[in-house]
Amino acid sequence: MKSTYHVIALFFCCLLFSALNSQAQERWGSYARTFSTKGYEGKKFRLQADIKAQVEDDSASARLWARVDKKEGSAFFNNMWNTPVRTSSWQTYTINGTIDPAATQIYFGALTELNGKFYYDNVKLSIETKPGTWETVYSNDFEKDLAGWSEGIGMNSSGVNKLYKTSIQTDASTKSRVLLMEGTSIPNYGDNKKVGKYANVNGIKLYYEVYGQGAPLVILHGNGGSIGSAGSHMGELIKKYKVIGIDSRAQGKSGDTEKPLTYDQMAADVNELLNQLNIDSAYIWGQSDGAILCLVMAMDYPKKVKRVVAYAPNIVPDSSAIFGWAVTAVNRVIAQSKDKKEVKLYEMMRDYPNIPYEKLHSISAPCLIMGGDRDVIRPEHLVKMFQNIPNSQLCILPGATHGGAWEQKERFLSIMNDFFLKPFAMPTTEDWFKE
Repeated sequence: MKSTYHVIALFFCCLLFSALNSQAQERWGSYARTFSTKGYEGKKFRLQADIKAQVEDDSASARLWARVDKKEGSAFFNNMWNTPVRTSSWQTYTINGTIDPAATQIYFGALTELNGKFYYDNVKLSIETKPGTWETVYSNDFEKDLAGWSEGIGMNSSGVNKLYKTSIQTDASTKSRVLLMEGTSIPNYGDNKKVGKYANVNGIKLYYEVYGQGAPLVILHGNGGSIGSAGSHMGELIKKYKVIGIDSRAQGKSGDTEKPLTYDQMAADVNELLNQLNIDSAYIWGQSDGAILCLVMAMDYPKKVKRVVAYAPNIVPDSSAIFGWAVTAVNRVIAQSKDKKEVKLYEMMRDYPNIPYEKLHSISAPCLIMGGDRDVIRPEHLVKMFQNIPNSQLCILPGATHGGAWEQKERFLSIMNDFFLKPFAMPTTEDWFKE
């Protein structure tokens, strides 16, 4: 199943704040403020700003964002995820929305990702008080200060990134004072020109990055993800392992062919890459689709697999394994999306995998089957997989979704490291009652 990707499939975690926030906090930051919506409930609003960017990484960008908050939850969110700013000349960008009748405030501001210099000026929030009449309720040209602005997105520490330096500077071209957010040492896992390489694998160019020393650990992302999906975990993992991050076929920076996508083909890609890297066996952590690949690797290429941590895999694509609302959402994306690559990835989720439970009996490597108690994968399916793998352990994270590895990062890393690095055991309570 999918890990994080589009608004229409929010259940796949993370997404942008779900994608950025839960998966790669170090890659992005925000500087923002609030505006009380009292008296403007039900009205349309318009947020505008002049933005330019001098990017140092291919995926670096600046964005404008706005969120309409209620007493509980939010009613509107837009972060220009599909229209990142990478142009070095000033242009005006706009977000349009509606203030929910139950709204309490609008949270809005600047959002930056990866390394570069990101400039903002003439931020203006306007509300349509009557048809065709717009009232400017907030504006800042940064000629004076940043009064009322602060780090983050108003959700605990989300968006607070001390690797960014925020200041008021005089722009060389306009001679006006502007907001500058500058990142110079932001981790760019998945987009690292110094480390990233391509391997010719099974008719495609497969992108990968290798970091650290120690026992090899392969990281396999979810549907629509990339190496960068695990960016928030990389710093800790690199201290313990030789981490091999891979962009699966048709995702991230890796290539594709015209043939339909299958998990078997993707697992073959991983196996061939390990051959080329002279890695005879490795630990593997897979998320969602990556977790499926873990299990396929363990079945089809057993010598390559030391141990497996599979977070939220499924071995059948129907509602016996996946909640019905998720199956419906996948079919909706296939029917509505105009993005051919997205449709191809979703079609793979719709049609695959189709692995008999009995085939799991062939897995000899120790496997830890994980998931959240509020996952897109049914807990009974996780339990049944666990019961059919000879050397296995099971962990259902409490209060966790499909993105539990990010939502409960420290707990997840502790569990995974213990599983990989400590002796494997399958104690049984039955022993308590033996005479």
